[in-house]
Amino acid sequence: MNSDLNICLLVASHRANSQSRRIADYINQHFLAGKASLIDLYDSPLPLWDGAALIPGSTGEQRVTDVKNRADAADAFVFLVPEWHGMVPAGLKNFLLWCGANELAHKPILLVGLSASSGGAFVIAELRHSGYKNARLLYLPEHLLLRDVGDLWVGQEGRSSDEYLEKRTRYALEQLLTYSAALKPVRTQLCAGLSDFPNGMS
Repeated sequence: MNSDLNICLLVASHRANSQSRRIADYINQHFLAGKASLIDLYDSPLPLWDGAALIPGSTGEQRVTDVKNRADAADAFVFLVPEWHGMVPAGLKNFLLWCGANELAHKPILLVGLSASSGGAFVIAELRHSGYKNARLLYLPEHLLLRDVGDLWVGQEGRSSDEYLEKRTRYALEQLLTYSAALKPVRTQLCAGLSDFPNGMS
């Protein structure tokens, strides 16, 4: 992993002891040399965004500031998104309301859909369809689907799916690192017009 790049793993599950967090930790240790930063929406629950200002010094304000600072410091993201009832967890959409273009614009994002069974694709489609407009999220054309996630990478020998997804994950992360290294030097230039055009067209 390029030591000059801050890859942030965003765990979109807001459940305790989630498979999403387990997979994030696995990816960090096995593919990113333990150097990735982390935003876990269970460990760092954000207040529900309603457009109103937060009370200065409140716990909610402190959590939002901390998460925004960690997002701002990242050069790229891996969004680990469980599919709940065919949808993206509400906490991730809430995150995208708190963190906008200042923290996220023109930073590459690898989407990872997770499912306890055979799902995962709906969250990829949902995120590619919405949530990117004003924040200028830059989703990679590559994504990952990790299905039957409770059985994935738990030490069972001879699982062809473990081996395939290991190779596919490494491939996708190498693309993310390549995009990140290419875009980091020009991000300021890419974001120069956001003050004039803060909202994406629809």
